[in-house]
Amino acid sequence: MSDSDERTVQLLERQGFRELVSSHLFTAGVVFAPTLDDKIMLLEHAREELTHFEVVSSLYEKLTGRSLFDHAATHASHLPAPKTWLEAAVAGYLVDRAAAAQLRDYLNVKDARLGAVIREIHEHEHEHQAAAETALLDQCRNNPAAALAARPHVEKWFKVALSVLDAQGGPDAERVGAAFAAGVRGTLAACGLTVPESPRSDA
Repeated sequence: MSDSDERTVQLLERQGFRELVSSHLFTAGVVFAPTLDDKIMLLEHAREELTHFEVVSSLYEKLTGRSLFDHAATHASHLPAPKTWLEAAVAGYLVDRAAAAQLRDYLNVKDARLGAVIREIHEHEHEHQAAAETALLDQCRNNPAAALAARPHVEKWFKVALSVLDAQGGPDAERVGAAFAAGVRGTLAACGLTVPESPRSDA
């Protein structure tokens, strides 16, 4: 396998991991969702993430001859799960936005095969990003008690969200992390919350 292919395989492993993590978070929120519409929405988004995983996995298997699922599932199983609807909203929003920041950075990859996969996924990201944001805003905006309750969840899940970014040091990792933090700052502020000043935690 060429150095270029090895790099592509590494990126596919990381992207597959993020798609599976996002699916797990949407699914975990179903039990806490307060309405039938919310439950259906979460399941639809979980299915979309699994469809993205299949797209990533297909190229991975062509390059390696191996299944991506076991590798990604093992790493994804180490992450925590939300225990309330409020925590599910915080977790879903922050992790989804971190994954989106990394995905946007992948739009610049040189490998045409990987680029096609990333563009296909990117085209379908907006709807569930908006849904995750709305779920958080609906609970916390103009609700000081909910904002207070959300603060420890933000501290916890901001670190988790950073951990799903590519674990390589250097300016690229710092740039993506900064883009993620900047991207969530406005919504958190609207909820009476702030971006934690936390060091990166690598997965």
